[in-house]
Amino acid sequence: MTASGPGAPVDREARRALIEGHPTLDGIDFVEVLADQRTLLVHLLNRDVPPGWDRSRVAVIGGVRVDARVNPVGLVWAWPAAVLAQASEDDLRALGAGPADAEMVRASVPEQARGGVLVVRTTTSGDFSRYVLRLLGPTGAGVPDDVDVPLAEAPFSFKVDCSTGSDCRQEAACPPIDTAAPVLDYLARDYDALRTRLLDRLSLLLPGWDDRNPADVGVMLVELFAAVGDRLAYWQDAVAVEAYLATAQQRSSVRRHARMLDYAVHEGCAARTWVALTSAAAFTLRAGAPVADLPLPGAAPGEAAEAGAVVFETCTDLAVRPARNAVPLHAWGDPDHCLPRGATSAFLAAPSATGDPELRAGDLLVLADRAAGGAVVDGDPDRRHAVRLIRDAVRREDRLAPDLTVLEVHWHPEDALPAPLRVTGRTADGRTAAPVALANVVLADHGATVEEGLSPPQVPADGPYRPVLARRGLAWADPTGLTDRPADRARGSWASASALLVPDARAARAALELDDGVRTWRPRRDLLASGRLDAHVVVEPEVDGVAHLRFGDGIAGRRPSRGSVLRARYRLGGGQGGNVVAGRLTTLLLRPDGAPAVPTGADVTVWNPLPASGGTGPERLDDVRQLAPHAFRHQLRAVVPADYAAVAARVPGVQRAVARRRWTGSWYNQEVMVDPVAGHEGAELDAAVTARLELRRRAGVDVRLAPPVYVPLQIGLRGCTAPGHSAADVAGRLSDVLSSRVLPDGRRGFFHPDAFTFGQSLYVSDVVAAAMTVPGLAWVDVTAFARRGGSDDDTQQALAAGRLDLGWREVLRCDSDPSNPEAGQVEVELRGGS
Repeated sequence: MTASGPGAPVDREARRALIEGHPTLDGIDFVEVLADQRTLLVHLLNRDVPPGWDRSRVAVIGGVRVDARVNPVGLVWAWPAAVLAQASEDDLRALGAGPADAEMVRASVPEQARGGVLVVRTTTSGDFSRYVLRLLGPTGAGVPDDVDVPLAEAPFSFKVDCSTGSDCRQEAACPPIDTAAPVLDYLARDYDALRTRLLDRLSLLLPGWDDRNPADVGVMLVELFAAVGDRLAYWQDAVAVEAYLATAQQRSSVRRHARMLDYAVHEGCAARTWVALTSAAAFTLRAGAPVADLPLPGAAPGEAAEAGAVVFETCTDLAVRPARNAVPLHAWGDPDHCLPRGATSAFLAAPSATGDPELRAGDLLVLADRAAGGAVVDGDPDRRHAVRLIRDAVRREDRLAPDLTVLEVHWHPEDALPAPLRVTGRTADGRTAAPVALANVVLADHGATVEEGLSPPQVPADGPYRPVLARRGLAWADPTGLTDRPADRARGSWASASALLVPDARAARAALELDDGVRTWRPRRDLLASGRLDAHVVVEPEVDGVAHLRFGDGIAGRRPSRGSVLRARYRLGGGQGGNVVAGRLTTLLLRPDGAPAVPTGADVTVWNPLPASGGTGPERLDDVRQLAPHAFRHQLRAVVPADYAAVAARVPGVQRAVARRRWTGSWYNQEVMVDPVAGHEGAELDAAVTARLELRRRAGVDVRLAPPVYVPLQIGLRGCTAPGHSAADVAGRLSDVLSSRVLPDGRRGFFHPDAFTFGQSLYVSDVVAAAMTVPGLAWVDVTAFARRGGSDDDTQQALAAGRLDLGWREVLRCDSDPSNPEAGQVEVELRGGS
């Protein structure tokens, strides 16, 4: 609190701190107002009240009215507290006081403090304003001797019992000096920042130690602690960062966060291709035969991979037969024979001298466009196509070629030819067609097998065992379709050749096996479903390619035996580097154990007639952060009809689906109508849709499949043929364009079943535009445009609207099949031409 002293405000608190305990100076510590609001206790700071101090040495000034005649605060008496407390009644009367005054002093001032207190009685209690008590010199002016001038006065208020509810302290008149606050970066926890702060702290604690020589022991310890703090701060930050999916940097952390959202992070997938062999002797090629793209015939797979070669290994056993090297296609004497696009069958002609190729269901063939001397030569890889047989080859007899064994083969519908394949005649480039079927074909995927120990190799006696693979680049492969199970052969259930070349990266597993001498450990995506005796291991690769292994704890997954030594057999490769071009893989390598892949002395050539595909790198962490939360929000149940339609539409082979809630007479059920993709109709698709709906439907809700409501159309066209064109030829081409079948050149007709689905309207302009693509058609007019059996008025209304609308569960149909006119018809009438 400040006071008016020599003429300028003085900070009493700061001055009091300087004067307190001074040997020669004294001053007013504070002024206390008693309950009667007329008695003031003036407490001195250092010593007792000097003798002879009375009311002539005290003045009270201030108040609202400065003029003392208007608001006088006079003094009745002023005596030391020790004198009043010890005075008798007679002495008190002589001092102008009374016994009550003495009693009040004794009750208010402790005995040991009475010597330094001057008691002052005023004539009035004053007002609510601020007053100042001032000590005067012997002459009634100035200040007493040995009293500090700023502390010779003290402010006070008479109304001590009238609290205002706020702090009575008054702020200083001068605002505080603005000083720049030091920059305290609490995030600066690196080595340099910690070293600087430690040295600053030691400078405060040990001001005499100013040696900053790096050889000093103190500096060495400071730098040691700074280095430890830097490492601890790094680990603290790393733990905090890895705790959230959005900020995690370690691949294992992102993978585990995504797993909590039921999202499977894929680690890439190995590419696949077909390997064709040509051999003069029959033998069985066991699975795992390595093939490389570099001439390293005496190398093991691991050595070839380290040398930079791309190594593929066969997935199944293959019975190699000379009769299967290259089986020509048979045209039955047709000099200009061509297999159309979409074909799923063909005839093969094997020379009787070479024997029966023994083609069975499940065998793989590669149809190649040119052959010479029993091998494919300089053909276009785009004209090669792999197919998988769905039934055993059927022997046919061509009496015009008794030296040939004719075989009729049928392959999977998904392997239908993507383009026409010319069997006889001249190809588009002017060469003679000579296509063959390569039958010594086996599937191979990218990866080179190595066998070696782990790091560290031995399971410790205590603590978890977290080894890593000695080499980087572990391959991940999709095991789907790689096994040749007898049950598949008996059931005729085969994955198509096209599907085998499209591996699923999310279904890929680590190509790894561990052997501890007692059991084989196999990889799993996680150990949540593993029992305490299951020999399962989780592979956790990081961004740098190092693969960490995590075993069970004896509850979820088996714990490795203490002291056991595990040996790993795994494959190196995978990723996009395996997507090699056709004809790249031409060298057979030794097996990992050093044994030859083919019998010694066998004349065997190997190559890949088609490019490898399906090689995928690990999923990017940024993609995981975006996709994992979205996958968690995927609906796994069907409630309203739209949900049932969406579930059915996700089944492969379904083009679109609609659903409705229908009353059966006793309860409601969900009726689902499916528009299948052409070629997928049948009981197998219905069973797949029903199984998916059963998995998603609500309890107590019946689901029934119903066919679409097909609407046959009646389309009539009348046109004119351009000069120089035959009307019959133009009409035939126009009927092909507006048909529902696949044309010989691979194009689909305008009314192909896959071109229209539920509720899709048919526009007149689309029909006219499709018709005008036919060469030789000058103009065309639509004369009939209605549902089959519709009247002329229906046609006029549809033509006026420009379209023919269908209901939400209706699908238009116009097959133009003379044997089935109920399926819709397009009638064409052309005039003109030559």
